[in-house]
Amino acid sequence: MSQPKKFQPSNVLLVEVPPQFIALCEASGASPQAALRGMAAMVCGLQYDEDNQLVPMDGATA
Repeated sequence: MSQPKKFQPSNVLLVEVPPQFIALCEASGASPQAALRGMAAMVCGLQYDEDNQLVPMDGATA
C-alpha cells in the first residue's frame, strides 16, 4: 500500500486570524491550516479527495 502524498504548499501566505478562530479549530480538532485550506478550496469550487489532491466539487461551476 503506497503512502498518501503529503500536501506541498505552492505559495506561503501569512494570515492574521482572531483567537476565536484558533479556539474553534481546537474545539473541532482541526488545525487552523487545514481549516483555511479547506475554506479556500470551497471558495474556488474545489475539494480534497482521499489522496489529499484538489479536485472539482461535484456540481461545481467555478
